[in-house]
Amino acid sequence: MATQEIHGDGWAVGADGVRRWGTLGAAGLFLTTVEDGITLLLVQHRAMWTNFGGTWGIPGGAIDTGETAVEAALRETMEETGVDPSDVTTGEAVVTARAPLDHVLRRVPLTEAELPLADAVTSAVAGGATLFDAVRGHRLTHPETGYPLVATLQGDLCWEVPDDTVPEWTYTTVLCTADHPLELNPTAESADLAWCPLDEVAELNLLPPFREALPGLIARLGS
Repeated sequence: MATQEIHGDGWAVGADGVRRWGTLGAAGLFLTTVEDGITLLLVQHRAMWTNFGGTWGIPGGAIDTGETAVEAALRETMEETGVDPSDVTTGEAVVTARAPLDHVLRRVPLTEAELPLADAVTSAVAGGATLFDAVRGHRLTHPETGYPLVATLQGDLCWEVPDDTVPEWTYTTVLCTADHPLELNPTAESADLAWCPLDEVAELNLLPPFREALPGLIARLGS
């Protein structure tokens, strides 16, 4: 099995047993603008296949190696919504959730010699299955270590390897503003994107950690 440094994409398993996305933590963009005197917030309706799929939250994702939380929030937002970081004024970065970890699940790419171990998956894909469906349908593990085979968002096959060197997971919310409601272009991670009046956001079916953080974030806008 190859060696691989920890990259951001992957699960962090808390001491409470709960899986949180982002082995190095995660970050999102709390992006507001004002139109006709009404403060609007950019909200994302999460695709059903994502973590907490079907709920509303803010765009964001895993922090990658060498990134700050602000850089990650801007990058993920651009990837998920098409919002250009140059159209955004960055403000305060606030840690809105944290959890002690038991371990993270590092993703190690298959070596050339290990590729035949994934033949059942690659054959299913050749037959028309999606990569994620093929991996879920076959549940392959490494014959020596027992580590499971997973697929990344980039379409790579990897072994999911436990690593206990990361002690804590955090979610950082970056408060930002835009001069006007920007054009939005949803990708596969979004069922929908919208500029929602800030005083109506709480009426949505919100991602639970975001619902908990929302009052404090709104309070910071006026501070």
